[in-house]
Amino acid sequence: MKSVLICFFSGTGNTKKVVEQFSKTFQGQGFEVVLHNIDDGPFDGEISKFDLFGIAYPVHAFNAPANVLEFAKTIKKLPKKQKKAYFVVNTSGEPLKLNNISSLKLNSMLRKRGFKLTNEYHYCMPYNIIFRHTDNMAHKMWETAQKVIPLDCKQIVDGEKSRLGYVPCGRFLAWIFRVEHWGGKFNGRRYKVSDKCLKCGLCIKKCPAHNIAIENGEFKFGKDCLMCMRCSFNCPANAIKIGLFDKWKVNGAYDFDHFDEKEEQTHQKYCKKSYEKYFERNQKRIETGE
Repeated sequence: MKSVLICFFSGTGNTKKVVEQFSKTFQGQGFEVVLHNIDDGPFDGEISKFDLFGIAYPVHAFNAPANVLEFAKTIKKLPKKQKKAYFVVNTSGEPLKLNNISSLKLNSMLRKRGFKLTNEYHYCMPYNIIFRHTDNMAHKMWETAQKVIPLDCKQIVDGEKSRLGYVPCGRFLAWIFRVEHWGGKFNGRRYKVSDKCLKCGLCIKKCPAHNIAIENGEFKFGKDCLMCMRCSFNCPANAIKIGLFDKWKVNGAYDFDHFDEKEEQTHQKYCKKSYEKYFERNQKRIETGE
C-alpha cells in the first residue's frame, strides 16, 4: 500500500481541519496516511520511505511559523544523489498574493536536505487574530476547501506540479516580515491574564511552545511565544490579553455548520476583491473538476 506523511502545525485548528481533509481524501484513494503533529517534536521515522510527503502550517506574517522552520532543521539530509518530492499546504485568513512567499525560507532549508517542492496550495480559513469573520464566511471558506482539496490531492498523486504565483522581491519581503518571529517573542512576554480567568489551565496545557506557567499563583508568559493565538482564541473566559495586539484579539471557535446567512461581516471592504477572486477561481475549478 502506498503511503503519505504529512507533518503539520495548527495554531487554533484551521490547518488541522485542512490536513484531516487531505488525509480523508488520500485514504479514499487507497493510501495509508500518517499525520505528524509538529507539537510532538521531530519525526522519528524515515521520510524517504513514504511515497508522498507534505508539510502544512498557518501563515504567520507571510512566513511559515518559527516552530515549523525549527522542525525543518530536524529533518535528516538525504544521500547526495537522492531527491524527494514534497508538497506544502498553508492557510491564512485572507487570499493576498503575499501569502505565496510564506514557504520560501522553508523550501530553501529543505532543498539543502535533498527535498524538492513540486506542489503548493493555499486555503483561506477564518482569522484567529485581526478581526472575527462571520460564521457564514467561515462556512464558505471551509466548504470551498473541502471541494478543492480532492482536486489538489489528485494533482499530487498524478504527478502534476502546481506552484503558487511568483511575487517580485519575494525573498526580500519574506525576510522583512520574519521580524514577526522576533516580535512574537517580544510581544508574548506582554501577555496578561485578567480577573475573568477560571484557572482551568487550558492555556498552559495547550501552548505549543510551553511558554505559559503559573509561578507563586500568577501566570507567567515566557520568551518563546509563537503568536499562534491558541491560548487567547481558546480561552473559555476570554481572559487573556495579547499585549500590543489586544485590539485584534479573536476569541472563541467558529461554527462552520450553523450560521446566520444574513450576518454582516464587520470589515466589508477588507480585501473584498481578493476574496471575490479567490472564491470565483476555486468555483471554476470545482465546476470543471480541474
